[in-house]
Amino acid sequence: MTQQTSPASKTEETGISPSLNLTNAPVPVVTGWERRWVDIRVKFTFLRTAMQCYRSPLKALATIRKLLQFKQAMNGRKEIRRCIKVEGKYYFSMYIPGYPSALFNQYIRTELNYISPHKQPVNRLQVLQLAVTNRCPLKCEHCFEWDNLNREETFSTEQLVQLVKKFSREGCAQFHLTGGEPMVKLARLTEIISQPGLKHEYYILSSGLNITEENALRLKKAGATGVIISLDHFDPVLHNLFRGSAHAYTHAVNAICSARKAGLVTALSLCATRSFITKANLWSYAKLARQLGVCFVQVLEPKAVGHYQDQPVLLTAAETDLLERFYLDINFDRACRDYPVFLYHGYHQRRLGCMSGGKRILYIDSAGHIDACPFCQTKSYEAAAIISGRLQIKDIQIGGCPAYK
Repeated sequence: MTQQTSPASKTEETGISPSLNLTNAPVPVVTGWERRWVDIRVKFTFLRTAMQCYRSPLKALATIRKLLQFKQAMNGRKEIRRCIKVEGKYYFSMYIPGYPSALFNQYIRTELNYISPHKQPVNRLQVLQLAVTNRCPLKCEHCFEWDNLNREETFSTEQLVQLVKKFSREGCAQFHLTGGEPMVKLARLTEIISQPGLKHEYYILSSGLNITEENALRLKKAGATGVIISLDHFDPVLHNLFRGSAHAYTHAVNAICSARKAGLVTALSLCATRSFITKANLWSYAKLARQLGVCFVQVLEPKAVGHYQDQPVLLTAAETDLLERFYLDINFDRACRDYPVFLYHGYHQRRLGCMSGGKRILYIDSAGHIDACPFCQTKSYEAAAIISGRLQIKDIQIGGCPAYK
């Protein structure tokens, strides 16, 4: 299935279906003096943490400088001059714990350790992406879990809790819980998230299915930090075609609204296909994201895995160049300061290599394979070996993405 432009659509400008009857919700963005004050506080946290790690002002400052240079290379320019504020915490990405928090401090210690090793406690991973079910009623065009869907479940809820606890003991800032469609297993999600003694951030990666106001509140009360909702077009008809469901667009938009009301960090995830990537489409999508009041948007490139296996879906150089220019414009143009923060992983992957592969991020799919990431299905280890104790998390070595060395 290939996405088509829909000239007859009445939703191209805003992306909002008239039947949803939504009002504009401002992005909870922080700019100006408050953003500058946050920046000062964060830099002080960097300095204090580095001093604890190295006990030498010169080494602390030198390591901080290298880390900031690395972050600038990831962003493409100097620091994005806006961040997100949700319930008193500041968020710079859905892959960085909210500030201020102990998780944020541990995140900084871990990032410093990548630059210059020290002896303070660090995280084994910054993010574990964990598929909690293979159940899904959709038939998404790009699904990377396609071969695993709707088979006998690999793990019980108890086994998934064991996995989370083991990774927690090794140090993990965030758990991104995915599937399948994780919201078909709401009781399982809340059981995992609400485990006593585990203080982490939890994001739910979903199509939006079953994220009602009531269920969003259940997730929030259980301890969830946010939701990352897949929305692959601003046009309802084309998104529904892409997802293989006549209700996918409505579910996604209503999920964002419900999550926002519950006080969750909200993000959209866009698979930017070759047929989608035009300047007009990207900006129409950005306007929709702003109208929905989401905090972040991540742009993913299609990969020839899962349902896309052996298909010519990889982006051309011209298409990635257009995405990069859009990414820089929307994040660094002062006229866009009321938009969500955009993340485009391909930008830094082409310059700095991949952050997954067991370096900062690891993926466990719904069949129990430990992969470099959802798009590099290396099947390097089996998660069952971690549960049984035959494999130690510290011994997992996968290496970088084969596409981005």
